Amino acid sequence: MAQHAPAVFDELTAELSALLAAGVPTPGRPTVYDLADGPKALAAPEARATVGKLVLRP
Repeated sequence: MAQHAPAVFDELTAELSALLAAGVPTPGRPTVYDLADGPKALAAPEARATVGKLVLRP
């Protein structure tokens, strides 16, 4: 996008920077699985049953 539409890219980057500075988007919370549930955690993205990061808790 930066190469094909630099003006649009600059506008979107400026808007995103302003939103980040205002604290609008917040960090997501990971989905936490116990280590024993590792196979379930590995299957979740394949089944499209998760959004964001996955964490295995020891």
